[in-house]
Amino acid sequence: MTTPADKAKGSGFDLKQQIKFLKKIEFFDNFDNHELKQFLSVSRWLKVAKGTQIIKENTRERAFYILVKGEVSVKKTAPGKKTPIKLTTLSAGDCFGEMSLVMDVKRTADIVTDTECFILMVEPGIINTSNVFLQLKFYKRFCEVLVSRLIVANKKMADLEQTVPTDVEPPGEEPREKTAGVDKAEPVAAEKHGRHKKSLLSEETVMVLPPMPGKKDKLVKSKVKRLIKTSIDLPFNPSIANRLAPHLQGECENTRAFADLIQLDPAFSSKVLQIANSSYFRRSTPVATVAHSLITVGIKQVQEALIETIETTAPQKPFSGFNDVSLSFWRHSILVARIADMLKEVIRVNLSSDIYLAGLLHDLGILALDQIEPNFYPNLVDPGSSLKKNLSDSETDFIGVDHGQAGCWYGESIGLPQSYLDVIAHHHFPEKAGSNAVLVALVHLADLFAMLKDFGVGGSGYEPELSKSFAWVILQDQHRPFFDVHVPDFIENFTKELENTWSGLTDGLDF
Repeated sequence: MTTPADKAKGSGFDLKQQIKFLKKIEFFDNFDNHELKQFLSVSRWLKVAKGTQIIKENTRERAFYILVKGEVSVKKTAPGKKTPIKLTTLSAGDCFGEMSLVMDVKRTADIVTDTECFILMVEPGIINTSNVFLQLKFYKRFCEVLVSRLIVANKKMADLEQTVPTDVEPPGEEPREKTAGVDKAEPVAAEKHGRHKKSLLSEETVMVLPPMPGKKDKLVKSKVKRLIKTSIDLPFNPSIANRLAPHLQGECENTRAFADLIQLDPAFSSKVLQIANSSYFRRSTPVATVAHSLITVGIKQVQEALIETIETTAPQKPFSGFNDVSLSFWRHSILVARIADMLKEVIRVNLSSDIYLAGLLHDLGILALDQIEPNFYPNLVDPGSSLKKNLSDSETDFIGVDHGQAGCWYGESIGLPQSYLDVIAHHHFPEKAGSNAVLVALVHLADLFAMLKDFGVGGSGYEPELSKSFAWVILQDQHRPFFDVHVPDFIENFTKELENTWSGLTDGLDF
């Protein structure tokens, strides 16, 4: 477990200074020095730059935050609006994200830092394994905060009831006319979903987008898990299979080229890792690279396994045959892997895991979910679709789980190393990562940089807010040389470096 001394190193303050900070905060009234030391040992002390988004509305994340120093804004996006409205400002001593301690619900507002802030991040799972007396004191104080907020909310509601008339039509709107119980202002179902009838021309074949699955038809989580863990064969890139063909017959004279080609496809790479980590070949430590897998399993066995995989899964048409989605997925996977590797070198991080493979495998869950609900992902090519902006939430709404969870289940079923499971599960929400947080953060940022260059799954149309990513907080907290880096300058310089090396990064992606 991380010690308070380790926390002090990450925050730039020694333990005595941290305790002094906490004693000034109302939340920690009646906590003695020993209890504060215990609390610091089970929480994370974060130094967060101005303009960083700590919490994003409508996302799920189990963490509670205590603002030790600085100010943050609470913002919420109104229905039909794009720009969030500022609700209030929180200052030192305030808490936010508290509902995540009692239930797994979506965040109800954005939290963005107005100044440089020092924040304590508390995860329910960690608190619940700490000293029982500390738990009691913490949850007692937590309940007091909730009750005080409820009293304030009730008072505001009472004040509103006294001042807002209830029988007046909203200004500027005509009263809606209703016929037979149908609101005429609401478009009929055929018009409302008409965009899904758009025809897309692919070579000489006209393909019509399949209808989106209904939210009411989504599968229960347990069923999705069972399907993924028992009956999923991931499709491969046929172009990579063609390039591999000469290496699958007879003696393989160039094992380096063989390994490099395998690492251009997530399905082939995961299959090789699956074999190397199976009970038949299992070693004392997990096999985490393709090169190590070739040594562990043997070239001949890998050749036979890939031939069988190609023969078994060749009839599959991923993404209902929509090549635009398939090609964007495979290009995105490779590009994220290459950018992640580049980020590692630029930031000079030493990692025990293969960051290229972590990036290549990060979206395995998309391939798995596509086997369960083939009508979902083709709608990414619809210009009017909002799926790209909220893909994880849309997957949960329409299928039952997001691709992070699905990919983690699949990875567990084939025996992928834990570091890759963490990346697959948390690459959209790096703040959830416990172990391997730096690896997760780098792949998350590579994912954003790829989307910024219009190489997202399903093509272009989404520009992420790079500077607000929580991944920067993780890097500054856990990689000391990055502590004093000015994030906007780093983003600008790295983007220029991407431009300079773009031809090399996209080499071989013209399949």
